Amino acid sequence: MYLSNRDIKWAIGCGKLIVEPRPEAHTPPKGYDETAIDLHLGPIETAKVWDLASLAASDAARGAASQGQAPEVHLGSFEYRTMAAGHLKPVPAQDKDTAGKPRLVYRRGDEIIVRQLGFLLWTTREKVGTPAIDPERMEPQRHPELICFVNAKSTKARTGLMVHFTAPTIHAGWTGNITLEITNLGPFTFVLKEGDALAQLTVATISSAPDMDLKQGRSQTQGQTDPSGAP
Repeated sequence: MYLSNRDIKWAIGCGKLIVEPRPEAHTPPKGYDETAIDLHLGPIETAKVWDLASLAASDAARGAASQGQAPEVHLGSFEYRTMAAGHLKPVPAQDKDTAGKPRLVYRRGDEIIVRQLGFLLWTTREKVGTPAIDPERMEPQRHPELICFVNAKSTKARTGLMVHFTAPTIHAGWTGNITLEITNLGPFTFVLKEGDALAQLTVATISSAPDMDLKQGRSQTQGQTDPSGAP
């Protein structure tokens, strides 16, 4: 069952749902929809792009890259945090690379410019999630009762903006700032700024308390504040 805006507000108030800052902290619009709350882009310093040059160099060292081709990523076996720690970088401040070729994503003052087919990662202002069971605490604790879903806003999608398009679920017991995967598949050049509401969060109940032992050591992004997954 999905929660209405009134139930979402109640869940935040009683601690079943974590949203910091709360939607009420925003000036109009308040951040609540009938069954969702808005998610806003966080500090511009959390906007990151992949450093393809360093990735290509690391592939070349393993003999895996060919001249002029995109770096290879072995998706079935790679460790995201390891790869992200070494190969994510802030959005460049120049609109062209060293060869004079226009960048697909670059920073212009306090704005991020995303040309067609540009791709970047940007963390939300909001820290969201549900409380996790702390095995060190002896007193009784409430098991997570909710899960959340991150979705794009439809009016933005109609311009060709794709946001958080593969993994919408925030699982029970996970908390952190959401990293949005942003790409431009439309005919425009997008101008994005800190505080822009690009996504929304819906919340649903789960049928019973999950086995929290399954989560131990699996999440590479628990408590993240940065697109690298680092806390």
